[in-house]
Amino acid sequence: MKLQPRKEPRQARSRAMVDTILDAMSRVLVERGYAKTNTNLVAESAGISVGSLYQYFPNKDALIFALRERHATRMLALFEDAVAHIDDAGTLSSDFDQVISAVVAAHLLEPELNRILEEEFPAYNLPVSTEIRQGFFEAIHRVLEKHRDSITTPDLDLAAFVLQRMLKALIKAVVLTGPGGVPPGSVRSEILPAVIGYLTLPRSDHSGHSDQSDSQA
Repeated sequence: MKLQPRKEPRQARSRAMVDTILDAMSRVLVERGYAKTNTNLVAESAGISVGSLYQYFPNKDALIFALRERHATRMLALFEDAVAHIDDAGTLSSDFDQVISAVVAAHLLEPELNRILEEEFPAYNLPVSTEIRQGFFEAIHRVLEKHRDSITTPDLDLAAFVLQRMLKALIKAVVLTGPGGVPPGSVRSEILPAVIGYLTLPRSDHSGHSDQSDSQA
């Protein structure tokens, strides 16, 4: 299955065309679902010929791959902007309160599209690109580095990986697939203690002795 675009848009006009096609793909996918989506419907929604669509994308799955990459890039930009505005004087708790809020906001970006991409396409082997995953990882890692003296976990790389997966799983469960009546805004206050508990939990050294660090949240 060919997932890459036929050609990369380099000129402004071509980039605008690709955005128009992906916007149309998003609308059709949300309205009809994967099975009932086809390139003819996407072209019609975009107001172009199917031949023009095929100049950029060889098939429906290539469109989904590109749409997922664009959506994840937008989520990352929203998240990185929020993390960049964390106050230098913030505490471990206040900083990760902002991190969690940023992840929630990112998952609420185009929530119906996000839900479809997350739920329907893992089996299609359409992973978010390594660069995007790395962007989320590095943003979390910078916050951990700021609070190195307050964190008991010895490996910040591992901690950033665990937090990245923890936050995605918990927030996805409530924001995208959670029970009705659970407001997404309430997720932050419930997840924050779990994050702080993980980062400040007394650790045992290799000899089995507990590290009684006086870490403060």
